Amino acid sequence: MNALLSVLADPARWRFVALLAERPRSVGVLAQLAGARQPQTTKHLQALERAGVVTSRRTGQRRVYALQPGPLRDLATVL
Repeated sequence: MNALLSVLADPARWRFVALLAERPRSVGVLAQLAGARQPQTTKHLQALERAGVVTSRRTGQRRVYALQPGPLRDLATVL
């Protein structure tokens, strides 16, 4: 649980979680919507993926991320 809280402590990551709560999106689209550079976006998404909050799949040249609500539900239950 501490690892999850640590990952979610970053406001930029919360923004990505909110965007992915709407629907799965590619890294490029997420970067554009968040007003961030693609390398920064990728770094944040990888941290969220390691924490189990998002999953990714490769579609050709693009990587599409989707929210995994389970860890967030577990956190809400604990809180």
